Parts: sequence; structure tokens; C-alpha cells
Amino acid sequence: MSYLVLARKWRPQVFEDVIGQRHVTQTLQNAISSKRVAHAYLFSGSRGVGKTTVARILAKALNCVKGPAPVPCNECEVCADITASSSIDVLEIDGASNTGVENIRELRETIKYLPSKGRYRIYIIDEVHMLSNNAFNALLKTLEEPPAHAVFIFATTEPHKIPDTILSRCQRFDFKRISLKDIQNQIKHIASSEGIEINDTAVYLLARESEGSMRDSQGLLDQVVSFSGNKVAERDIIDALGIMDRQFLFRLTDAIIRKDDTACLNLIENIYNFGYDFKRFCQDLLEQIRNLIVVKTVKESKDLLDIPDAEVAELQKLAEEVSLSDVQIMLNILYRSYEEIARSAMPRFVLEMAILRMTHIDKFQSIDEMIKRLEGVEGGAGERDFEAVKRGADFSGSVHGSIPAAAVAADGDLWHKLLVFVRGKKPALASHLEYAVPVAINQEVVSVKVKDGHYFTYLTNNKESFMKLCEEFFRKKITVDIESDMDINTVSNGKAAVQDDPVIKDALRIFGGRII
Repeated sequence: MSYLVLARKWRPQVFEDVIGQRHVTQTLQNAISSKRVAHAYLFSGSRGVGKTTVARILAKALNCVKGPAPVPCNECEVCADITASSSIDVLEIDGASNTGVENIRELRETIKYLPSKGRYRIYIIDEVHMLSNNAFNALLKTLEEPPAHAVFIFATTEPHKIPDTILSRCQRFDFKRISLKDIQNQIKHIASSEGIEINDTAVYLLARESEGSMRDSQGLLDQVVSFSGNKVAERDIIDALGIMDRQFLFRLTDAIIRKDDTACLNLIENIYNFGYDFKRFCQDLLEQIRNLIVVKTVKESKDLLDIPDAEVAELQKLAEEVSLSDVQIMLNILYRSYEEIARSAMPRFVLEMAILRMTHIDKFQSIDEMIKRLEGVEGGAGERDFEAVKRGADFSGSVHGSIPAAAVAADGDLWHKLLVFVRGKKPALASHLEYAVPVAINQEVVSVKVKDGHYFTYLTNNKESFMKLCEEFFRKKITVDIESDMDINTVSNGKAAVQDDPVIKDALRIFGGRII
């Protein structure tokens, strides 16, 4: 007898054996027990999660000699025929190969015939979304008024491609991706039953590569056993499946935290020589940094991480060597680079530059540090009284009638309040006034000096508007004097200095921000 692959050998034969889909199996069992079987079902979900398997079990449960029963006997002739895919009452149709309206017309011709052995004629149409629009239209009438002995079971990975008119005539069940833990447990069970020796790390790698598909995990186990025999180690899986050694991730993460540029570039060179896809590696590294954040922020993080305990311990050691803010910046840098890698003709260079930015993360300051630097700029010309603006304070109340008749020369506090007032009325004018130095402010005149050039020209052209705002602020006639000074070195230049600071520039570029 020819070899039966593990995916077929270990295919569930009763609802209880289906892993990770209890919300589906229990509903179907209850429907059979209460005789509330629908005439059409839609099973949707990713590959290898049990859609066709559950369809076959449902067919056996409905047609079993001892049924309809929630648990088919798997001993009678009907159950045996369905298991062997030889039942004439259960037709499995590939939607991708039978897409035309002619195929559906043939189905409509045969559906009127009664079942030969079982109670129902059951039509299982896999990848039903591949049918043409005309084929769906031809199926509509049959779905709306099917014969009492007919049951349709549709399976699809892309339910959004199925017309709403079809969806509304079916009971829909969405199959979940099978959890990493469930796949690991099943692999261990199969390996134990088949006499295969495999360690926990190797089991984890197989489960991770299957991406939530039980069938894929069993197929990968078959492939690895063919490569290494009945003793499977982590190295065998890496070599047989061509996947990345997880230690590369930990070594690279450690090198980034240690700011070792040479080690980082050497590791990327190894990845390049290995032939591993840079986009996939970037995904793995993103997940690694995400896990590092989880370990850094959550004390009991094992339940949030689908990785072996040994890797959790390694992450905890790495987390002690880096701050949370640095890891968050790393994640931000790498995520932006991932988008570039996906569309770049030179993904290696993009990844290398991202890694080097991460190793030089100490040149970037935190938001709190930048705020402190901005608040430290002398003179307040570049500052904003955010609290005052937030409270909607009326500064005019604090100055009306309270300014002495004597001149108040270059009163920085009064000038600052005037700027806040102007900013609330004309923000553009206020932003230009920030580059001016007050010479004198009193109840008769507001005199400022500004460096010749764009700011002087703008303020001169808008002198009348500024004068009206000053009169509104002081509630009396005011003379505005704007003087030019080529050698001016104002305190307002403090804001320009901050803007030119390379550290601030890098931070603004990374976070997409601006100085306000």
C-alpha cells in the first residue's frame, strides 16, 4: 500500500477531533441534535483550518446509518464511503476548475435525483468564490428553493468575493486561525504516535512556519522527517525548510543595543549570503522588537508571547540593557523601513541604513528632553504661553488701566503678552514679530527693531494691522515704530538656533513633527 501522508492520516473523522473550531463544531452538533439542519452552509477561513474536513464530518453525521447523529459511527458503509471520497451521495466540486454556468446547470440537473444510500445529497463546493457571476446567478434559484434532500456546503478563503445574494441564503461560519499552542500540541501528539523524536524548539519552529494552518504543519513535519529521519532537531528544520535561525534575531538585537555597527553589518551580510528574504526578515525583526516591548512593559508576559520560555528569558536579559523609549523609536524606524523594503529594488541597503539609525539612537532625544530644551530658550520670544491660551485668558484685563504713564522700555513680560494677543488674532503676523526685539513699550508707542530682510519687509507692509491690534490691546491710540537693524542679534534667534540644531532636525524627521 502506498504511503499516506500525515495530513491525510491524521485528518479528524468526528467533530470532537477538530482543533480550534469549537464555535463551529458545537453549533453544527446542536443543529443535528435538534433537527435544525440548514440547506446551505458557508465555511470561510484561511487555508488548512478545517473547512473541508468539517464539511465531510457534517456529511457523515447527516447520512450515517445510525444518524442523523452529532457523532457519526465511522463504521457503516456510508461513513466509510465518505471517508474514502467514494460516496455517490456526497459530491466534492472544485470551484476553481468548474467556474462556468454550464457546470452549475449540470449540477441543477442532478440535484433533483434522490440519494442512493444516505438521506441527503450533499454538494461540497471548495473555493466557491472562483465561480463566475453567471454561475452564481444560475445557482441562486436552487439555493432559494432547494429540494428537501439537498444540502450545500460552500468553502472559501475569500468570502468577500461571494455575491451578497448567495451569502444571504447561507448559514455562515468563520473558521479561526489555529493558535500556535494548539498546533504545537498536535505536532507533539502526532510525533509521539509516529515514533518521531522532536524537541520543543523544533516543534515551535514547525508551528510558527505553518502560520495558523494545521495541514501545513503536518506537511512540514512530513518534509522534515524525510530529511532527517525519526530524530528531528532544530538544525534539521532550519536546513530542510530554509528558514532563518532564530539566534540571528537575538544576536542582531543584542548588537543594536550594544551599538556595535560592525557586528550588525556582518550579521546582515550573513543573512544576504544565506539567501533569506529581507522583507520576511524585517517582519521577524519587527516581531522581535514588539516582543521586547511586551517584556519591558508587562511583568507576566508569557501569555502574550508565542515563543518558547528560553527565548522569553533571553528577551528579559536584553530588556534590562535598553530603555523603553529607545525600543519604541527602534520599532518606529524599522516599521518605516519595512514599507520601503517592500517596494525597493535594493532591500539590503534599506535594512542596513535602518539598523545603523537604530544603533545611533542615542543621538535622538526624547520628547521630554526636547521640550525642556525649547522651554530653556531665553527671552521667551520663541515660546508660547500654552496654559494661557488653553484657558482662553484675556490678557487685556491685566494691562488695561494698569500701565503707568511713564515709559516701560523693553518690558519683556508685556511684550510677551502682546505677542500672545496678536497670535490669537493674526498668527502669521505674530510669527514674524517673534523675530523682532522690543525697544520701548508704553501707552503711546510700541517700538521694535528687526533685522533687515524678509521679516522687516513683512512687518513694514503689515504695520497698519499691527497698529490696530496694539490699539485694541491697550484700548487707546498707539504709534507703532518698526526699525531696521542689519546687526541685530535678538533673543528670538534662540528659536532659529533650536531649529538648526542637528539633533532637533533628526527628531523632527523621525517623528514627522514641527516646532511650534
